[in-house]
Amino acid sequence: MALSKEMRRLPKPEIDEELRGWSYSEGVLASQTKVLLGVSDITSNFCPNGRDVYLRYVKKIPPKDNQILQKGRLIHEIWTKSLELIKKTLYAIGEDLDGETLYKEIMNKEEIMEDEAVNKYNLLDKDYIKWLVHKILDSAARTYSSALDRHKARSPYITLDGLVYLTIPLITEFPINGERLGLSKTLRIDALAPPSVIIEVKSRPPSEVFEASLAGYALAFESEYEVPVDYGVLLYVNVVDSERKIFSRAKLVPISAQLRTSFVELRDRRTEIIIYEEDPGIAGTCPTECPYLKYCRSGE
Repeated sequence: MALSKEMRRLPKPEIDEELRGWSYSEGVLASQTKVLLGVSDITSNFCPNGRDVYLRYVKKIPPKDNQILQKGRLIHEIWTKSLELIKKTLYAIGEDLDGETLYKEIMNKEEIMEDEAVNKYNLLDKDYIKWLVHKILDSAARTYSSALDRHKARSPYITLDGLVYLTIPLITEFPINGERLGLSKTLRIDALAPPSVIIEVKSRPPSEVFEASLAGYALAFESEYEVPVDYGVLLYVNVVDSERKIFSRAKLVPISAQLRTSFVELRDRRTEIIIYEEDPGIAGTCPTECPYLKYCRSGE
């Protein structure tokens, strides 16, 4: 609700037609190659030089997992699964479900989710995984149980489908075909708030390049559905391990012409690295979470 109000207050981004995704076949958006990259390949922020793309797609060196990457994937997975589980529970039980019952039903699945996560994320401490799963699941269950009661009180005539949408107005892991823009055919947005607000969850420190990732998804969405995307949201999740606390902050990002141009320039540069098999060299600084850090720094 707060983001909706903020969008209304902000001036609408002025974007030329040539920078809308439906203009994919002409001008700066046109892709001159059959190389298809994921938005994450282009805006991962692992290497400012794009050497991670070179090592992965030219040298065929598989990325090496680490604790920071597993932690990020775990946060994404539990957030997504929590929302999916709440929707499934709402549809399964129906209109008679209240917030208190919904909360209990969701938390009854906690142990199953913990066990699945422990078996999957082998680089993270078992107790830490369980704590993280509990915190995210509990927060989602409380938030949407309250939303359920609030929306049920509005009218006795809301259909179940309408009630589910009002309770969780998000579509998680929304699929998009980005092929028209030289992007992967199997792009997935963390969440879509209909009709066209793109939401990405980030567990790493804020970065301008993450805003460019919103532009990439916006362009792909526009190319497939021909619906304008003017805003995106970066949901930053900060886990303070020492205090065992989780903080989240939503940043509303206008998908401006400049942001779109920045993404296209990154796309073209990363694509050229693959086409010409050009090693861009080791960057001056490397983030500790880069899956190629040891390879670049020690030649492993």
